[in-house]
Amino acid sequence: MKKAIKILGIILMVSIAFNLNAQTKQEKQEIKAQQKQQKEVKSDLNKKASKNAQKETKRLQKEGWKTMGLPIDKQLETAWMKQYEMDPSGFPRYIVVTNQVVANTVSAAQMQAENLAKVRIAGAIQTNVASLVDMAVANQEISQTEAASITKAVENSKNIVSQKLGRVVKVFEIYRPKPNNNVELRMTMVYDMKAAMSLARQIVLDELKNDLEINKAQLEKMMGMDRMMENSKKIVPDEIAD
Repeated sequence: MKKAIKILGIILMVSIAFNLNAQTKQEKQEIKAQQKQQKEVKSDLNKKASKNAQKETKRLQKEGWKTMGLPIDKQLETAWMKQYEMDPSGFPRYIVVTNQVVANTVSAAQMQAENLAKVRIAGAIQTNVASLVDMAVANQEISQTEAASITKAVENSKNIVSQKLGRVVKVFEIYRPKPNNNVELRMTMVYDMKAAMSLARQIVLDELKNDLEINKAQLEKMMGMDRMMENSKKIVPDEIAD
């Protein structure tokens, strides 16, 4: 019995040592990747912005816009790249939304713009799914009754999508003072298109799981990732500036 316990203890110690070694190796890889990324970011910051970005920055500065973070021209370049970036399959990589709000403080304006961005992203996802429904009806893949149920589920799930979006990335932010001590803020935020479509699919399927009128096989086919990504080409990124 003592021998068995001793062997078990040795196995446990070896297992712990192996896991720690694997974890340490993974941590080293992550640190190395972060250092590489930081080096690339630093190198990019030292590069001169494009003439278009510089020209647009001068226009914005003449209008009284200021930045609290990165130089405006660098932010513009990042935002522009996100707008037109494609994934390996040729689909838009991000949903991009730009909001301009007025509030009594910068922090209040930031919160307002971020919340509005999430609502607009959820709206873009809702539009995408709705057009899938229209396409399925036109191709006689689902009935009008099924389409009505799906449309209702999509409308009901808009707030859920907005709440579950997770991390929406800010790529551009400028502000300027307004009369009466108010602040005007312009913010561009992006959200990964594939993550958005996956979230929409899961939420709609969950909303409809107890609907006996829906043909589950047809719904699964209609909400397939390939078709959702194909349809996502219709979501056109917003312009960064007026």
